[in-house]
Amino acid sequence: MKILVVEDDLSVRETLGMVLESSNHDVVLLENGTEALRYLEKNWPDAMLLDLTLPEMTGEEVYAAIHEKFGKVPPTVILSAAQKGADRARFMVGAMFLAKPYTIEDLEDVLNQVIRARGAA
Repeated sequence: MKILVVEDDLSVRETLGMVLESSNHDVVLLENGTEALRYLEKNWPDAMLLDLTLPEMTGEEVYAAIHEKFGKVPPTVILSAAQKGADRARFMVGAMFLAKPYTIEDLEDVLNQVIRARGAA
């Protein structure tokens, strides 16, 4: 599975990359929404992991900008330790929420769920 990770925290981003690659995923690591929008112009992942607290644009703004620009959004998992993160994620239609901290198994489970849910839509 090709997975786009949009996470501003370098250590979290790199750890996610290593964990996902060890599960045989093709991973692209980006630190903000501007980079994500640029990447999506030429590539479309099977899933996107998106942090809510990003520089320049919040996760919600990134999600909305992707939808506005492309008319669709990759299957998305919101990863966040932000207070009320789950409430914020509810407004991103089709996205699933995974609170930090989480286990590798939790991450794989929610990735599989979001892909299945998108396929059924």
